[in-house]
Amino acid sequence: MISVFLFWFLLFILICLYNSNFYSGLSTGQHNISVWSSSFECGFIGHNVKVNSFSSGFFILLVFFVIFDLEISLLLNIIFQEEFYKNLIYYSIFLLIVSFGFIIEVISGFVNWYN
Repeated sequence: MISVFLFWFLLFILICLYNSNFYSGLSTGQHNISVWSSSFECGFIGHNVKVNSFSSGFFILLVFFVIFDLEISLLLNIIFQEEFYKNLIYYSIFLLIVSFGFIIEVISGFVNWYN
């Protein structure tokens, strides 16, 4: 039990040393670690860069996808349900709510069909 604890503790210490750039600074003899503070990967935004990357258009598209994906998954299971008519009122209410919300978003201008 102690050996397992010691292993995980040493692994934690090694990860902390690696993340603090302790090993890279000692092995090369250079203490300039500006390379580690900027990201090189394409599309990766580092923690030092403050960018507002929230897109309301993408968020609305995501909400549409989730709601209509849920709707399709509910409608496809209607065939396999034995008690279809007992649940028909719930499916109808769900479809009315989704349709009403979609109409409100079209009227509000969130859905633009021509661009």
